[in-house]
Amino acid sequence: MSMSLTPEQRHQVGKELNDNFKLSGLTPDVIQADLAFSHEQFEETIKLGPTSDEAAISRLRDYLDEKLKEQGKKPFSASE
Repeated sequence: MSMSLTPEQRHQVGKELNDNFKLSGLTPDVIQADLAFSHEQFEETIKLGPTSDEAAISRLRDYLDEKLKEQGKKPFSASE
């Protein structure tokens, strides 16, 4: 799935990932283990760095959404 993001969308998605990451209370180690991300891949993806992969961004986003729902919390969404 390719979702070429505009700079504005990248900003929104980056904020969503960070907000949901903080809200989840999960550690990078737990997320890396669950998603089979390397430390570098996690860091690059959560920051939406220049080498971050669209598929990894989607996986991280979906994962955080799911974890927050399991915790009974409402995930932040970039599209709201």
